[in-house]
Amino acid sequence: MPDSTTLLAGEARGVTRIKAAREKSDGTSAGTVLGFAFTWSLMITGLAGLQLFLKDQTLSGRTLAVVLMFLAGSFLGAVFARCFAGFVARWRTAPSARFSSLFIGLSVGTVGLTAFIHYLHFSAYYAQWHDEFGSLHRLVQIIMTGASSAYIFTVQGMQLLLPWGLALLFAAAWDYARSSRAT
Repeated sequence: MPDSTTLLAGEARGVTRIKAAREKSDGTSAGTVLGFAFTWSLMITGLAGLQLFLKDQTLSGRTLAVVLMFLAGSFLGAVFARCFAGFVARWRTAPSARFSSLFIGLSVGTVGLTAFIHYLHFSAYYAQWHDEFGSLHRLVQIIMTGASSAYIFTVQGMQLLLPWGLALLFAAAWDYARSSRAT
């Protein structure tokens, strides 16, 4: 049986490795994440605004609401993506893992959170016709409102992101994968 000195030395080595892993720069500092999120949201919002302009949509309250939804969704999605990619990069430092983690995080985060913001806007409008809180019928109405919102966002909202948003997504993930930082 090992003596207490051997056990303490082993625990110290383990603690040192954990501290070294935590101190390793993973690029998820607040400034880095917010700077990336700001840049990504400007690119996606600019893309959505440009697509609306090219479709001859006049500047109205509706188009402004759409652009602001994309601004908020892409900002929150980029924060999620960068934190997710930093988390994955702690264990998988290969460029392919870094590329895929940011690609998946940005695509799911941007589209998912923008769709969720669209759902909140959509359900706030239809809530006036829903039944009282807590009923089974209200639950069905909320589920159907969510399904309708998802369908409408998929048909109309994704047109604003594709195909150029996919190119931006590939470029951001490629840049993240080839960066010299450990993120």
